Amino acid sequence: MKSRNVRTSTPKGAETAEACLSPEACAHGAVKTIIFALLHAVLFVCAYPPVNAWPLALLSPAPLAWLAINARSTRRALLVVLIVQILMWLWMKRWLIEVTVVGYPLLALYMSLYALLFVWIIRRLSRQRLMRAQPLALIIALVWVGLECLRGELIFDGYPWFLLGHPLIEWPLLGQSADLLGAYFTSFLAAAVAGVAVDFLRWHARRLAGRPMIVAVVVVALLQILSVGYGVRRLRETPSSGDELRILAIQTNLPQSNKIAWGLEDQRTDMAAWTDLTRRAFEEVEAPPDLIAWPETMLPARGLEPDILQALLDWRQQSELGFALDVIRLSDELDTPMLIGAPTYLGLDVNAEGYWTWETHYNSAYLVEGMPPYQRYDKCFLTPFGEVMPYISAWPWLEEKLLAVGAPGMTFDLAANPDIEHLELKRADDVVVLATPICFEDTMARVCRRMVYERGVKRADVLVNLSNDGWFGSHESGRVQHAQIARFRCIENRVPMVRCVNTGVSVSIDAAGRLLGRIGEGRYGEARQEHWLEAVATLDGRATVYGRIGDLWAWVCLLLTAGLTGAGFLRPRSQRKGKA
Repeated sequence: MKSRNVRTSTPKGAETAEACLSPEACAHGAVKTIIFALLHAVLFVCAYPPVNAWPLALLSPAPLAWLAINARSTRRALLVVLIVQILMWLWMKRWLIEVTVVGYPLLALYMSLYALLFVWIIRRLSRQRLMRAQPLALIIALVWVGLECLRGELIFDGYPWFLLGHPLIEWPLLGQSADLLGAYFTSFLAAAVAGVAVDFLRWHARRLAGRPMIVAVVVVALLQILSVGYGVRRLRETPSSGDELRILAIQTNLPQSNKIAWGLEDQRTDMAAWTDLTRRAFEEVEAPPDLIAWPETMLPARGLEPDILQALLDWRQQSELGFALDVIRLSDELDTPMLIGAPTYLGLDVNAEGYWTWETHYNSAYLVEGMPPYQRYDKCFLTPFGEVMPYISAWPWLEEKLLAVGAPGMTFDLAANPDIEHLELKRADDVVVLATPICFEDTMARVCRRMVYERGVKRADVLVNLSNDGWFGSHESGRVQHAQIARFRCIENRVPMVRCVNTGVSVSIDAAGRLLGRIGEGRYGEARQEHWLEAVATLDGRATVYGRIGDLWAWVCLLLTAGLTGAGFLRPRSQRKGKA
């Protein structure tokens, strides 16, 4: 009897399923792990200023996720990623060397921890039996945004810089859906593209069947098409109001090192120069402005409250009183309201030893028009570790010791005013309501939303950001990124913004996040020069979904990430019985 060679067939997808159950078969060695960690760092750095190759943001999470799935050991993956991330953040945050030598490496370490969390979570999820044969595109996007929310909204009061979606504002079409679910949703869309790239690599390595890979591509492509289509529609719309506000923003150039040690003679010289610059700008603009703006804390006086001015007069502080009166006279001379960044010391007095004392110190914006009292907004969100130490400030003695080590000469005595005051600019036939985020506040989406919306109702017409970006020293990338982030606040709330910034960059932005005006050459203009910006802000009456629900999307991503991660620690019931 002749024997036959019978070819056995394997059910379609069985080989792939078997490979998915054995991820160690395709595990990367140390060299590949290092390469993918470095590739992520290069893509991430180059997506942001100064390189500003923004399309790279769509791919930058992919090498990190691929490394998480394929590294031979979790310990090696985390160690490699930690080292590479610390080096990356030391490079991206190098401007901090001039501000705090101690805080510089600590911030780099802190920022690196989120990449480690991402790698650890994705690695655990990808090795769960139910997840191995499924596409990871949306899971990767979910985890990425969940961790962005953790860093941007929760830990240390929030540090929402370097969101993955921020560079995409360079093509405003991609950011328009932020008026639905915020800038975090733009990050989700970007990370989903990287997730599709990871699923394609899994399919190519025969670790994911073709059908799930196609499903991932179709779902993510549909999300991108809907987002782009929505962006086209929004960019074609005409603002419902159409009314305009003309703002003359004066850009000063006072280095932060000078600001800290700002002597009286320097103050006199600088104030005279800025006053002359304002007069010259007023004469050269095409049409008279409705408002003149000076940057954050540029007035070297203790405020413009009537009792403060009286205290300065009583104690013969002629210089400070003179600076305050100069601004009041300048507004009267030009017959134009002025928005002035200044400190405010409430309860100002002098003690028995002859030193100034006060009850409350605010970072404020005054609307100077006519005679005092003036409308005033006090900063409601203090910059973490720049104006306050989250958690640590509850123990003043500890804060004082840490400042002495990390930032000698600095004091954190500012108070935050929880009540947001809107400034009403009265014109001949209407009133324009100004919201005035100060410095870091325009990077906080939840803060700007509170300024523009109250219980879902739009109250403010224009955002005017007074800032001092002298902290960045000679590093222009931080200034540009600050302006990039501010553009999302315009889309989320559908309001125009004018940024008036010491050392720049001062720009005007419309309600669709598009750059309309700048100082000098370049996409964002030129920094570190004294000049002015003639901005025309077109008012927009449209309300947004984001204005009603805020960053709900980001919080959902964080909660789902926590839930999925926690579920990974729960063993099936059958396994628990077997162990017993």
